Amino acid sequence: MSIKSKTLYLATIAAILALSMGLAIAFGYISVDSWYYIFLADSLRHGQGCSLNGTYLAVYPCGYPTMLALTAPVADPAFLMVSSKLTNFLLLAASFLFVYKASRNLLIATLIVINPVTLLIGMYTWSENLLLFCVCGTFFALSLIHTHPRKWAFYGLLALFLVLGCFARYFFAPFAFILFICTWLAYGRTTALRTLACFGIAGVVFLAYQAFNHHMTGYGTGMPRITAPEAKLLLIRQFVLAVAGCALGIIAVIAVLAGASWNRLSLSREKTSPAVTFVLLAGLGFLALAFVLRFRTQFDPYNVRTIGYGVVLTLAGLAGRYIRWRTDEPPKIWALIACGLACVIFCDGLSIPQDLSDLRTGYQFPAASVSDLIYQGPPLATVVYFQLPVSTLDTGNVDNIPQLHYGKNVRLITPMSDTDKPETAPSFLHDLDDVPPKGCVFDFTAFASVREFDTFLSSRTLTDHRFWLFGGTTQTLSKPDYDPGLKAWLLDIIQPGRMVSCRDILSLPASRRIAGLS
Repeated sequence: MSIKSKTLYLATIAAILALSMGLAIAFGYISVDSWYYIFLADSLRHGQGCSLNGTYLAVYPCGYPTMLALTAPVADPAFLMVSSKLTNFLLLAASFLFVYKASRNLLIATLIVINPVTLLIGMYTWSENLLLFCVCGTFFALSLIHTHPRKWAFYGLLALFLVLGCFARYFFAPFAFILFICTWLAYGRTTALRTLACFGIAGVVFLAYQAFNHHMTGYGTGMPRITAPEAKLLLIRQFVLAVAGCALGIIAVIAVLAGASWNRLSLSREKTSPAVTFVLLAGLGFLALAFVLRFRTQFDPYNVRTIGYGVVLTLAGLAGRYIRWRTDEPPKIWALIACGLACVIFCDGLSIPQDLSDLRTGYQFPAASVSDLIYQGPPLATVVYFQLPVSTLDTGNVDNIPQLHYGKNVRLITPMSDTDKPETAPSFLHDLDDVPPKGCVFDFTAFASVREFDTFLSSRTLTDHRFWLFGGTTQTLSKPDYDPGLKAWLLDIIQPGRMVSCRDILSLPASRRIAGLS
């Protein structure tokens, strides 16, 4: 491969990533989780550690917020919205280089970052970007150790990536064990045993981190973990559908890149390199672990965030195993540009085309319009909230969270239970006993009518979806998110479109009746 063609190819990769991050900056791509990462980064920059309103927060590991804090020029949420996208660009670019250096296979390295899954995750301020960086960095360090087993600096590099991964996402710690198994199977017993100490160090650090979290919050991951309420067969179907949904776009990219150079394809059955085997096994291990964890515990459903990288690694490994070229040339540049543009524009469905079309009728720069998400009114001390009112920020790619809307110093209370049992009216009223009445309100401003509030309180969690292949009626099973007694009381006390003081709510006959029963 000539220096010129290689440089042009790498520049094209960088340009595609830059375009993706540019659109993310222009249109926001800030979710609920994104705001917590931003707030934690802001706290770190102000010397308050991984805390929110002075309280240690372990639900979100501290690795990604630390990365955001280190790369942000100013400790301000609006600036962090923008700088986080630049951080993601650096993480994805480094991931590409790590995979290419480790595998010496441009197709695999390209497929890791130029696909709808990775680019969509990269547009959001999500810790999965640091997770991918750590996985690719681990792969890179393992390849160096396999080639140069006596260079001890490479062992330190491996330990660094493994430890950083444990602080990126809690998922990484059990996945690191799978990576060790992949190392044994791909690079051999000798290399695996040489790196065992590095994996052991990461394991000890992770256990210490879990112990610290448990000491501070009572839970290893900062919150109780609820058993998955769905039927097992339903979860299996959802997993298969999610894998298929993630795979379609990646398969299309593989088809275009390989088809554009079909005349150079080789059918020779050369021995698969250890690096390719490692990527394939890591992808399969990722999918297996993601399936098992969600199968046992309730959290995000099977989707791009939870299983996407597993599909990416698996298909990249399969492509590296079965697609070879007779000459040492990269995939065609025009094919790379076509795939890159298609992935960037359509990775979020039709959202980006719609955003681009809406530019003709007006535009709000999300980072400069954060104030539109914030409550404007008298100071509040405590808020019982249900659903945040619709903001005036004209974009569907920026979510709002209570800590931003009401203020980080406001005490927030919600009747939504964080356990597998819904909150009851008496227990909820009991939680309000120690709340000072001054500055305490129930916020019903998100609901224009009692009917809207009733619809909100009638939400249910799907537990099973039964159907028969040969006739019969499809049956959907679900459980209510709110206790019937709590729902009835809330419908009695609501005052649509208003904020009502806690003192007025608690003095209502319906509230006094519930309090008397408790």
